[in-house]
Amino acid sequence: MNFTSCPGRGLNRLVLAASLAIASPAFSAIVFSNPTLEGTPATQTAVPTGWEFVPYDAPFNLATTAALSTGDVLAADGPAIGSGLFGAAQSGDTFFAGIHGSTTPQVLQEGLQQTVSGFTVGEDYSFSFFQANVGHTNRQDSEGSWRVYADGVLIGTTDPTTRTLAWNDPDKATDLNWEERTVTFTATSESMTLSFLPYDGDGDVAGQGGVYMGIDSFSEITPVPEPAAALLGAFGFLGLMRRRR
Repeated sequence: MNFTSCPGRGLNRLVLAASLAIASPAFSAIVFSNPTLEGTPATQTAVPTGWEFVPYDAPFNLATTAALSTGDVLAADGPAIGSGLFGAAQSGDTFFAGIHGSTTPQVLQEGLQQTVSGFTVGEDYSFSFFQANVGHTNRQDSEGSWRVYADGVLIGTTDPTTRTLAWNDPDKATDLNWEERTVTFTATSESMTLSFLPYDGDGDVAGQGGVYMGIDSFSEITPVPEPAAALLGAFGFLGLMRRRR
């Protein structure tokens, strides 16, 4: 077998390595505590370990009382199969689920939040999570989203997910329709509270028109690469190598 020497090939690899290094600067991973939302299955009394409910009196929460702002921790076997309060987690054993709905004149919006540290002010960051439209006996809208807030400022409303199983379908225990969503934002503080609230975008949230959404499996929070800077750095590195030759 013959091998042909290709001097430029090694240089190209160096350029690629340089561009990747510039596009992905060294950083300490920013992670959510308990990103897979493990907890004890329960209704309106507990959140996954390391998280907290979004207070009803937060300016961005539509809930009208404290009792209408507390969601559920669900597992494949409950806590209330007869009401539809069950489902397969995207990862691990449990996930969080919350309502956006109303029982006139009251409004329910049940979310969770966590304060995360390690940001660089002015830096853009990105992370992802999974969402599912779970549905239950009283909240059966087929489409729903999550609204995401950073220190109370809306940074994204996810594309809706459509429920593929009836609210009481036993297959929910093994086959919820989980879809990944990505959020990008600019850090305004070294420590920020990221809040997540279920959202029914069609405006019809009364009774069974409301939505019951699940959330699970948060990724690490990572800086967004700057492609232009990486490209300029790679070309500069290439010029330096050529001069050395």
